[in-house]
Amino acid sequence: MTCIRCKHQEAKRFGFYGKPRIQRYRCPACRATFSAPRQRLLGRHYISTEKAAQIVELLLEGMSVRAASRITDAHQGTILSLLLTVGRMARNLFNAEVRNIRPRFVQADELWTFVHTKEAHLYGKVPNEWGDQYVWMAIDSETKMVLSYHVGKRIAASADAFIRDLSERVIGRFQITTDGLRSYIPCIEERFGADIDFAQLMKLYGKSEVEGPDWYNPTHVKAVVPIPISGDPKLDRISTSHVERANLSVRTHLRRFTRLSLGFSKTLEHLTAMVHLYMAFFNFCRVHQSLRITPAMQAGITDHVWSITELLTWAAT
Repeated sequence: MTCIRCKHQEAKRFGFYGKPRIQRYRCPACRATFSAPRQRLLGRHYISTEKAAQIVELLLEGMSVRAASRITDAHQGTILSLLLTVGRMARNLFNAEVRNIRPRFVQADELWTFVHTKEAHLYGKVPNEWGDQYVWMAIDSETKMVLSYHVGKRIAASADAFIRDLSERVIGRFQITTDGLRSYIPCIEERFGADIDFAQLMKLYGKSEVEGPDWYNPTHVKAVVPIPISGDPKLDRISTSHVERANLSVRTHLRRFTRLSLGFSKTLEHLTAMVHLYMAFFNFCRVHQSLRITPAMQAGITDHVWSITELLTWAAT
């Protein structure tokens, strides 16, 4: 082994250090002690691609950070740091590949979650990111591909950012259906004008007749009213069923979206990174049961099912 300080070429082995038992060397000339240079994953992490892929796969299959730490023997801080890096890479992948899509029917909805503390339990001066957060998601009803998403509060500014991002990824005329949120109307009118067919699905809710605490007996849908807003939407395609099913997949795959658990997000940064990772996974890696292929394959973006390792190494290619 060559000494990294004096370049003497007869450095000898000098035991191990650390939990992974990394080989240590000692130079007989300058007496320096060192270890062999290690390659960093994505230029940041001293972890093998195989172990990183294992950690990511566990997080994407409904396991919490602490459980993944116990299974893989990786520190929680390492997992959270890796999540931020991979999340940024997944967002870059999504931005690069999901462009110039020509859908026919698009559905949009918002998925509730929270950061650190639920909105009703906030008190005093707390960070703005705490409380309720929503994942805004639009999918192609036919290919099931996620066309756009956004993480933010359920306010007009988030609706505008979400629809603006969607407008930059799709081309051609299509029909879009959203829920009854009024913030969608001015945003879609500004970004798309008369170039699309727009409708909203208004749901009327009633209280559950089952006795018990409200959080175990949510309201149920009494009626569904399709409302055309602009263009000429087809009444039989005014639906949000596909995007609502995609919301269920998010709650199934990501532990931090599971209700009544301790796996909730502690910071908005890690929530956003996990959403970035999942959206890339959903489009490129996860075989859709009704399609028998991935949404990206159905949309013609790729010709094969991506592995988690391929997803991780995309940024390095």
